[in-house]
Amino acid sequence: MINPSDYVVLDVETNGFSSLRDDLLSISIYKPDENKMYNRFLPLELDTKVHTTKYNGITKKMLRKATPLCQDEVNALIKEYELDKRTILTYGNLDEKFIRNYFKRKGLVGYSLMRFHNFKRDIISSSFSSGNITKDNLCNIFNIDGVSLVHSGENDCLLEWKLFCKMEGKKFFVRDNQLYELTPDYIVPTSYLSYYPNFKFVIDMLPKIKVHSSVIYELSLVGPIEKYPSNITGISVEHLIYSMVHPIKIDSSIYLAENSKNLKYIGEFPSYDFTISVVCNKDGTLSAVEEEDREYIEKINNTTRQLKSQLSPLIHYIKYNIFQGKKIYSQELVVNSDSNCLSLCDLSNKFSVVEIKTTSNLNLNSFKYQLYYQSLGRDCYVLQINWSELKFVLSKVFFEIV
Repeated sequence: MINPSDYVVLDVETNGFSSLRDDLLSISIYKPDENKMYNRFLPLELDTKVHTTKYNGITKKMLRKATPLCQDEVNALIKEYELDKRTILTYGNLDEKFIRNYFKRKGLVGYSLMRFHNFKRDIISSSFSSGNITKDNLCNIFNIDGVSLVHSGENDCLLEWKLFCKMEGKKFFVRDNQLYELTPDYIVPTSYLSYYPNFKFVIDMLPKIKVHSSVIYELSLVGPIEKYPSNITGISVEHLIYSMVHPIKIDSSIYLAENSKNLKYIGEFPSYDFTISVVCNKDGTLSAVEEEDREYIEKINNTTRQLKSQLSPLIHYIKYNIFQGKKIYSQELVVNSDSNCLSLCDLSNKFSVVEIKTTSNLNLNSFKYQLYYQSLGRDCYVLQINWSELKFVLSKVFFEIV
């Protein structure tokens, strides 16, 4: 149960996203147990124009007589709204950043007394989402009235309080534009830790790992080879490698489907994604499902054919130096019950595991747990494409538990 007397809600309207360079335009605070609202405009000090009027409705004229916060007013706010005793709810970390830097810039005392809780962390969504995972869309899914195209601090405070109450402190997960409530029985795929940053607040008992890698094989390509501006390039490259390695695919679909049933469906977000449906062919090419996509997919297939003509030395190295000429599997399922997570291996056998990454700028730390749990003590490798230098790079990965 959520006790309203434990919380206040804080929302700010700003002149941009930088708490160091952009002005704080308004502060709103809502005390839910007393239904008391504070709203205060602040003057422009870092800029001469308001650039965010279409989002928050605040104009330069509205700020003309505004004055900065003074210490006496801060002291009164802390006392009246119990900002030193209650948890201060925000949706996102922008509000706290602007308050912190405004206090610092103006020499105000009191920020250190405040305890903020960003409950947006309870919504686990991909860092590559199309911008549809918004507070307004969440309110619509939870049937919360009062969503407005133009945001005001007062209205946002009310919406955030209603949303916080509806969420009841639970964790939610967005997959394929669908919102689910997480349950303790759901086993989290470790690949999600790279693409869903807030999962780090959910999974318990992850070991502290240091990771580093060493390049063991490189294959330079003869260009030019075009990379297309979507994940379809990655899909085509991975499929090409599979088609040349000929691994035995392990079917874990029943287990994965049963695991997905442990997610409780809540609702669906509007989709702003552009997706192309394809069929993977045995020769490593793709076929477009829709007629309108066929010309685009054929261009990608031309790149695939260019790559295929050059990849034989790499494929030979993977088969015989990494997997020792033995059977190779794809989609091997590895489940770790201690950390309540699972992993699917791109390529593996009893000797080694190879993860394929098709982006140039890889941060090994961002997917170290995926590699660690996949490896199960086996030799672990990452195969990536360096598009800027036109080469495939195969690296061996090493783990250290600290």
